[in-house]
Amino acid sequence: MKAVVYYDVNDFRVEEVPLPKIGPEEVLLRVKACGFCTTDVFKAKYKRVKPGTVLGHEISGEVSDVGEKVTNLKIGDRVAVLHHAPCNTCYFCLRGQEDLCEQYRKGGVIPGGFSEYIKVLPELAKKTVFKIPDHLSYVEASMTEPTACCVKALKKCNIHPSDTLLVIGDGPMGVLLAVMGRYFAASKVILSGHHDFRLEKARELGVDFVVNSKREGLEERVKELTEGKGADVVIMALASTHMAEEALKLARDGGRVCLFGDFRDVPEPPMQIPPDFIISKDRALFGSWGSAPSDYEIALRMISSGRVPVKQLITHTVPLDNFHEALDLLEKREESLRVVVLP
Repeated sequence: MKAVVYYDVNDFRVEEVPLPKIGPEEVLLRVKACGFCTTDVFKAKYKRVKPGTVLGHEISGEVSDVGEKVTNLKIGDRVAVLHHAPCNTCYFCLRGQEDLCEQYRKGGVIPGGFSEYIKVLPELAKKTVFKIPDHLSYVEASMTEPTACCVKALKKCNIHPSDTLLVIGDGPMGVLLAVMGRYFAASKVILSGHHDFRLEKARELGVDFVVNSKREGLEERVKELTEGKGADVVIMALASTHMAEEALKLARDGGRVCLFGDFRDVPEPPMQIPPDFIISKDRALFGSWGSAPSDYEIALRMISSGRVPVKQLITHTVPLDNFHEALDLLEKREESLRVVVLP
C-alpha cells in the first residue's frame, strides 16, 4: 500500500509500505480522508518524530477487515476514528481527565493516517471507532477529531450566556473555536488574527467581530467591545508565550484564559506572568489538550447536524500522491484553512 513517509524537514516521500496485519481484536481500516493538522507540521519541522514515521491522525474511512473477536464493527462500516483511547479505570480517567491517562497518551493507529490503510489497535477498536451517518462524507467526518478538541476546550472554559469570548489566532483551530463558540453559550465572539481570508471566512460563518491585529490594536478593540472590562473568556489558539502573556491583559478581572495552542514542538521563551495578574485580579489560567471519547461523540453529532459548518471550513482536498501540494497550501495562509488528504 502507499503511505507518506517522513524523513526530514520538507522531506516526505510517497512510498510502498507493508499492509498492516491485524490480530483477533483489531480492525483494518481503508483510509478515505485524513485532515492535515498543524501538529503534524510542527512534529516534522522540529524533528520530534523519527525518520520513517507516517503521520496523520484526523481519520475517517471504511472498515476493510475485522479480527475474529471484534463484535461492534463489520466490514463495510463507514467510521471516524479517535486515535487515543483512555483506560477508563485509572486515577485520571475516574476524574474526567482522560487526556492524562497513560494508555491514552500511547495512541493506537498503525502506521498513521497518511496511508491507504491503518491498523486500529484493540483499545481503540472497542472504544473510539464511531460509525458515521450516510449523509456525511468521509471528508467532512475527518473533521471530527479537531472538532472534539474544541469541544473539550470550550467545555473547560465554562462559558456563561452573557459572556464575551475572545479567540486569539486565526489558524484552522482558532477559526473552528470561534465558529463553535456561539453553541457554547457565548453572547459575543471575537476572533483575532493576521490573515484577512481566514478572518472573513470566520465572519461569514457567524463570528460576531474579527480583528486583524496587524492593522488594528487588539487591546483597544476588545475594550471597546466589552465596555472597557475585557473578555470574559480568552482562548489562546496559537503557540506564542508573548501572546499568552497578552491574553491575560485582555481578560477581564475574574476572567478565564485557556491555553489551547500546542507549545510542545515550538521553541518559545518561558512565560513571564506577574502574580498579580492571577491573584488580586482573580483570573484563571489553564490549558486544554486532546479530547475524550465523549467529546468525540459530541463533535460527530454537531457535525452531522450541521452545527459545525465543516464544508465551508475545508478549503482544499489533495490526493495522497500530491502530498507536497498539501504542505504548500498550509504555508499559504491567505488562501487556505483546512486541508484534507485523500489516500
